[in-house]
Amino acid sequence: MRRRLQRQTDGWFEIAEHLEGAIPLHINTQTSTAILRPNTTTMATSPQGGQRVDPDQLFTKYTIAEVREKQIQLSADAEAKQEELRVMVGERYRDLLQSSTVIISLASSAKRVHDALDEIRDSIQSQQSPPVRNRVSNIAKEDSHLRTLQALCAHIKLLLDAPEQLWRLIEREKYFQAAWLFLLARVVHRALIRDDAQDEESWLNQGVDVLEQFPLIQRQWESVSHFRTQIIHRATLSLRATEKSYEDVCATLLTLHILESRPLTDTLTIYLSQRTKTLNVLLSKGSEISGKSVPNGQPAEAHTSGKSKFCHTKDEVKRSVQSLLAVISDTLNISREIFAASSAKPLATQVLEYMQEESPSTPAQTLPAGFLINTQTILAMLPSSTYLSLLPPNIKSYKPFVDLSPSSNFCTETLEAKLGDWFTQSTANVRDALQRALSSLQNVVGVWRVRSAWQKWISRCGLNHDERSVLSRLVDEATGERTTDIWKTALAHAKESFVEQLEVVRPEEAEEFSPLHNIYCPLPVPAHPPPGSRPSAFEASFQAHRARLARQLQGRTPRLQEVLNLLEDTAVSVQRDLSRISGKEKQSQLVEDVVTSYRPEAENLCSKILNILTESVDRLAQNLDLASGAQCLVFYGRLALELSTSSFAASIGCGHATQANFRQEAAALFTRVMERWTDHATSSEVARYTAGTIALQSRLTVTTTAGPSLLTLECLHSLSSSLHALGLVHHPLPFSDVAFETIIKFSASFVDAVNDGVCLDHDQALFDLYFLRRVVSTWGRDSDILLDKAITRIESQLHSPGKSHHDLDRSASETLSRTQMLITALLPVSAHPAKESGDKLAALLSHGVPTVDTTFVPAVNLAQPSSRFPLLLIDKR
Repeated sequence: MRRRLQRQTDGWFEIAEHLEGAIPLHINTQTSTAILRPNTTTMATSPQGGQRVDPDQLFTKYTIAEVREKQIQLSADAEAKQEELRVMVGERYRDLLQSSTVIISLASSAKRVHDALDEIRDSIQSQQSPPVRNRVSNIAKEDSHLRTLQALCAHIKLLLDAPEQLWRLIEREKYFQAAWLFLLARVVHRALIRDDAQDEESWLNQGVDVLEQFPLIQRQWESVSHFRTQIIHRATLSLRATEKSYEDVCATLLTLHILESRPLTDTLTIYLSQRTKTLNVLLSKGSEISGKSVPNGQPAEAHTSGKSKFCHTKDEVKRSVQSLLAVISDTLNISREIFAASSAKPLATQVLEYMQEESPSTPAQTLPAGFLINTQTILAMLPSSTYLSLLPPNIKSYKPFVDLSPSSNFCTETLEAKLGDWFTQSTANVRDALQRALSSLQNVVGVWRVRSAWQKWISRCGLNHDERSVLSRLVDEATGERTTDIWKTALAHAKESFVEQLEVVRPEEAEEFSPLHNIYCPLPVPAHPPPGSRPSAFEASFQAHRARLARQLQGRTPRLQEVLNLLEDTAVSVQRDLSRISGKEKQSQLVEDVVTSYRPEAENLCSKILNILTESVDRLAQNLDLASGAQCLVFYGRLALELSTSSFAASIGCGHATQANFRQEAAALFTRVMERWTDHATSSEVARYTAGTIALQSRLTVTTTAGPSLLTLECLHSLSSSLHALGLVHHPLPFSDVAFETIIKFSASFVDAVNDGVCLDHDQALFDLYFLRRVVSTWGRDSDILLDKAITRIESQLHSPGKSHHDLDRSASETLSRTQMLITALLPVSAHPAKESGDKLAALLSHGVPTVDTTFVPAVNLAQPSSRFPLLLIDKR
């Protein structure tokens, strides 16, 4: 033992002598800081030998010039040493200060060792055994001091390792463990700076002035203390993440609870506020998606062709809204799982109880592994954790303080009230987001498919019944509004296109409106598909050609079909959408609400169509002078007739009363158009008869025939052709009414012309009147009173009538039987065929078969055949 102490003492003295000889020190006993100073008494040294040289010997040994060179050399060496010392002091001042403190400690230790050796030497020389008690007390004192230093090193070691470990935990989002480590570091720092003189365990009572001898502790704590704000800030921001388990959220909220000493109610408020920010971010992204999508206000058909693009947009809309709903459902479910579990204690309560209990009664398997931590597990995470085992027991058993009083926990009513307010606010924001998201979809079927996906997701989201009902109602409202908007847009587009088509109708294009021109216009033969085509290619071309033939046989001209398609296609599209959503949602109140909200728009469209058509008719009827203008008027009348007989109003979604009113108004408009047309047609023919009569009278070529005049028959034939040109073959009832009204108005105008003296002669006028009465009588209506009066008046003017009434009636009947094919449009279709003839002729000539022995009298003026006509070759193929 004595030899070992002697060796240690010799070593310490050797180090001290070496340091004292190398660098003279000036010790400030108040600050315990060593300040380096150069030795001003050191003589000039020779650069070769490094020995001290007397200046007098230099002047004796060397010349003046050599001495000056030595002086310059020594000055340069001195300046170099001073510069080196300045650099060393400037760059390594902190290290020198720490070295000075260590040197002081070494000097004190060496002095104590020297005193111990002197004591040992004196004891040995006196040959007296030292008291056992003193030796034991010194050894115990040294051991206690050593343990103190070891504990001090363990405290400092934890502070040195804490920052790096805290960064690692924050980067891995282990905020709960990071908070525990920070609190443990704070406890260690407080244990180091404890300077209570009355405390036996204070560092001052153990011979260590921590703050004075180890300034590193305070600087290290300054680097650790800012982690509190870092942990709180990063933990708060992490609550915005959309994909976090309830265990991670609970750990984050408990981090705020133990770091900021916040009540659990405040932590829930923070959590809900951060989730609101998450919801707002998703809402802003959803608005960007809807802004980039197809603009609203265009027809649905314009975007259904790009199927891939539509599906891509539909998937984006579905995902964006589901992410919003997921934020709401996850927030509510996680909050209830953490603060108000129904089956057992809430997770937050279980963790807090586990943290505070000395011997936790909560089984470890009931808590997630991330919460089964204590100070020992925190210390085990640090590097060189074996050195931290020297920490005192009160630090190794440290637990953060947690208030387990009932006032600090949640009651169910408070939790549900907070969650209810947040849910109400969030759903109010989501309502607008749903409408914006669905605004990018231009197809009703796609909207309802997205709705079905949302409803399935809501049914599995885990919320209670009331909350699911609220979300379902929001989805249904947005779906209904979007469906109505799509239909409204389609109706507006149909109305605008209808107005444009009516504006481009020009009288000079009247030939295209004629049904006869259309029905006799040959259709182009469809081209054959290329060789090797599939049978479906032949089927497609055949069906297209068949559809064109069907439209041609229906009597609809291309222009009429084009205008009606604008309305009928929209109605078919709405009806198809309605049938699809009704098939998936049988007896659904939502479908009824959608139809109810949409119906006023459909009824408004029908009203606008009739108003637009009425205005067009009035504008055209004011200047109805040319035949082309009359054909345009007929075109408008046929539009009104088609609308009155079609199911457009029912297909577009109008109510029963509106449907009946629409048909009645359209039929009334058709009747009005036909009245205006019959007035124009009959007045034109009467004017033609008047002009022809005047021309014949001026040429004095008037000849009386035993029957109606050829001029009258030509007028009736022209009226019949005009009636056929109306294209009302597929509408027998309106056609019959128009034909009857035409013959009645022509008869009345003819009677007025005869009364005004516009006739060839009275005998011929009497034949014409009898023939007109015979034509009118075929309708079986009491409408020939005006003709009877005219006939009676003319017969009274004839003093010697040539023929009896019976002969005139028989002549009129014979003329009708011979001319019925020329004026077939002016005769009723349902007339009973004559019985005196064969069945075939009776079926063909329903108004009588002419007798064979009657002298042939042509109904119209015929051109004489050419002399070369028999010589023409006739192809019998």
